[in-house]
Amino acid sequence: MMTYIVVGNSAAGLFAIEEIRRHDTESELIVLTAEQEPSYSRCLTTYFLAGDIPASHLYLRNADFAERLNLKIVYGVKVNRIDPTRQMVRSIDGREWHYSKLLIAMGASANKLTIPGGTLPEVFTLRTMGDALAINKTLDQGAKKAVVIGGGLISLKSAYALRKRGLEVTVVVSSGQILSQMLDEKSADMIQAHLRVNGFKFLLQTEAMTITGEDHVQGVQITPKTELATNLVIVGKGVHPNIRGLSDFGFNIGQGLQVDSSLATNHPNIYAAGDIAETWDLVRQKFTVNATWPNATTQGRIAGANMCGRQEVYPGSLSLNSVDFFGLSAMSVGITKLQDNNGTGDWDQEEDLKTVGNMSNYRKLIWQGDILRGFILVGDTSQCGVLTGLIKVGRPLTQAQKSLTLAKRGALAVGIMK
Repeated sequence: MMTYIVVGNSAAGLFAIEEIRRHDTESELIVLTAEQEPSYSRCLTTYFLAGDIPASHLYLRNADFAERLNLKIVYGVKVNRIDPTRQMVRSIDGREWHYSKLLIAMGASANKLTIPGGTLPEVFTLRTMGDALAINKTLDQGAKKAVVIGGGLISLKSAYALRKRGLEVTVVVSSGQILSQMLDEKSADMIQAHLRVNGFKFLLQTEAMTITGEDHVQGVQITPKTELATNLVIVGKGVHPNIRGLSDFGFNIGQGLQVDSSLATNHPNIYAAGDIAETWDLVRQKFTVNATWPNATTQGRIAGANMCGRQEVYPGSLSLNSVDFFGLSAMSVGITKLQDNNGTGDWDQEEDLKTVGNMSNYRKLIWQGDILRGFILVGDTSQCGVLTGLIKVGRPLTQAQKSLTLAKRGALAVGIMK
């Protein structure tokens, strides 16, 4: 009988577990997780902070999940050794588990702030449920002002949650644009203007130098003579895959843990999926880490199937982000700026900005010849499914087909993909 071990219980781990049980209901299945909580949605933590949902709604499966699938889940396990020769996993506290098939789905961790005051108790990142609960506790204790450091998606979703809770929020961004990994300058300016109307303050091209306070946060110093008073600081400076130390055990490492189209690593019987895995990018045509929930769930399912002897092929990942702030939606997929292409082929872009009433709608399409390689939608995002499908197919479109796409005739565009 087999022994499957899955390290990690977030999106990739959870979907792998369920897929393994679809194909093998008898073998031993062990889940090792550094978390102290059952599987939950990281995507919903900001909704919890905003007060939109209770903490109980973060959980992804019912309380009888482990019993129903005949799983052994071991919480609070930090894996620090993987021995491919002995087929063994070891934790920091010395416990060992032996596997027949292993999935590494340890995800990513938030980047910390390395400035004076960065370890004060009211300085947080938002990556885990524990982070969200700790931030919520500070809010319940009466925090009135917050500084969010970073202009990425997690930063702005955190700032949005705090603003909905009634805090004064200032967003400090080192670059000249918010959401620089997701949007172009024009669409980012639209989102920023909308957030300003809803009470956000922005300081672009600004660095946090020091977080002031003896035992508790009092402010964020941005110049030798300028300090922003605050009770709470949230740091959103990106994440890094949890690959530290894995190269010591002979794994091939790039931006993440390198896998092939079956999501297998270079070691026999060991697979990787989710935010730790470096996979083929369908649009950029290179291996990279696309750390999104949909990518992780698909990778987890396919890895789980292949651990059970199936021969499923992972077609590749896409960079995909979406958000809604106070009723204004934005979404981007694939390449969103011409300068981000791989330098081959004839690249072009088409932009369309329309105002309907008080709402502006922006659409940008990125083309490589006659192949759609990316888009940005702000306001009306109803075309997102069709456009994403066209990107995944990756086939050239005739001029007539391109015209149909530009005319937003969704049903006809779906016909193109068949």
